[in-house]
Amino acid sequence: MSLTLNISRDEFFSGLATLQNVTGKKGTIAILSNILIKSESDSVTLIGTDLEIGIKINIPAEILNPGSITLPAKKLFEIIRESISDQIHLEVKENNWVKIKAESSDYNLAGMPGDEFPSFPEYSEESLIEIDSATVSDLIEKTIFSVAQEGESQFNLTAVLVEKDKKENGLNYIRMVSSDGHRLTLMESIVDNDLDKLNMQSTVLIPRKGLQEIRKFCENNNNIFMGFEKNQAVIKKDNYLMIIRLMNGDFPDYKNIINMINMDIYLEIDRNSLIHSMKRMNLFTEDRFNAVKFFIDRNIMILSSESMDIGNAKDEIEIDYSGEALTLGFNGKYFIDALTVMKSNKIKVFINTEESPCLLQGDEDEGFMGIIMPMKI
Repeated sequence: MSLTLNISRDEFFSGLATLQNVTGKKGTIAILSNILIKSESDSVTLIGTDLEIGIKINIPAEILNPGSITLPAKKLFEIIRESISDQIHLEVKENNWVKIKAESSDYNLAGMPGDEFPSFPEYSEESLIEIDSATVSDLIEKTIFSVAQEGESQFNLTAVLVEKDKKENGLNYIRMVSSDGHRLTLMESIVDNDLDKLNMQSTVLIPRKGLQEIRKFCENNNNIFMGFEKNQAVIKKDNYLMIIRLMNGDFPDYKNIINMINMDIYLEIDRNSLIHSMKRMNLFTEDRFNAVKFFIDRNIMILSSESMDIGNAKDEIEIDYSGEALTLGFNGKYFIDALTVMKSNKIKVFINTEESPCLLQGDEDEGFMGIIMPMKI
C-alpha cells in the first residue's frame, strides 16, 4: 500500500513554508531539494534538510494508507499556496508519482522514494532546557550583523560563539559573540533557568544560517527548548524540531581584545545624532571601505568623508569629551550597524588612541558592547 492522506491546507502550507529555507537549493544530492512526507498514526511528519540544518514538523492528518514519499519542496509549496481548498488529498501512485487533489484542481507531481532521504539526526531530550524565546531572539539580533560573510574571512568567523556563564552575583547568563575580523560584537543576557544541563564544554559555534532559522522560529513562540550536544544544536517546541550542525574550530580571544581598551577615557554622544551623521557621511564614501574620518576635540566631533568620483561631506556633532584631540578613521557602516541595534539615547564611545579599538556602550543596552577596529585614512 502507498501513502494516502487528507490534510488541512492551512497547516500543510504553514509547514511547507517553514521548510523552504533549508530545501530547494541546487546541490550535488538531488533529493535534498525535496521534502520527506512520512505518515504516523494520526499525523504526517514533514522533514527538510540541507545537511547543515534539519527541520522536522509534525502535522495532524487523516492517514488512509501509511507510507512515505519525497516531493520537490518549491513546487509543492507553490501548489498548496495557490490552492483554495480547505483540505488537500495526497495519494502516491506507481513509480513515485503523486496525485494531489485540491477541490476542483488535480496535480500529478513526480516524487522520489522516502527511504532514499537522509536519516534525521538523533538527540537527547535530557540535554534540553526551556528558555525565553525573546531572550534568544535579542541575543541573535544584537550579534548576527557582524558575522563574517562566507569566504570573506576565517572559517570560524562565519558563526556566532555561544557561551554560558554564572557570575559572582549568582545569576546565569548566556552570551553570544560575533566578529568578522574588523569588528566584534558581544551581547549577554540573564536567564532564569539553571544552565547546568546545557552541555557547552567545547566551543559552540552556530553558523549564520542556523541563527537566522532560530530567530525566525522565536518570533512565533513565547519560549523554546534548546540544547547543545557534541556537534549539534537542538531547538524544539511542541511539533517542531530543528537540529543545526555546529562548526568546528576555535574563536578569537575576544576577552583579550576587550581588555586592551582603557575604560577610563570616553566621550558621550547622542546616539540618533551619530547614526544620522554617519548615514550622511556614507553618501560620500567608497563602497568597499566606507571610510569616515573622525576629528575629536573637547566638546565637538567633526566627521568627514570623500569620494574621488562624487565629492565630499563634513558634519559636526556636539559631544561631552575632555580628553586629548584625536584624528581617526573608521568604517562608517560598522558604526551604523552597531548603533541601529542599540536603544540608549546617550552612548559612550571609548577611544584611547588613534590605533586602538573603539568600544560602544549604552546604559540602556545592558550586556551589549560593540567594538570597531580603526582604519588608516
